[in-house]
Amino acid sequence: GCLSVRWIYGKTKRSVAATVEAYDIDGNKLNYGGSGLLAHIFQHEIDHLDGRVFVEYLSSLKLSRIRTKLAKQARITA
Repeated sequence: GCLSVRWIYGKTKRSVAATVEAYDIDGNKLNYGGSGLLAHIFQHEIDHLDGRVFVEYLSSLKLSRIRTKLAKQARITA
């Protein structure tokens, strides 16, 4: 799940380990690595920086179900 698409949940394939390279305010290179949940979070947030949300990794059938669900919620709250 993700706060960008609330109430929508789905499983995505993620690597079990990830390393992130970044720079601090002084331009010094930093490396952070993690596995399990931390690796999943790294990959999720990098997706956001690249302009993607997790639903883009889901099958077309699951996306269709999500669209139907969102349309129904929009009708209910309108």
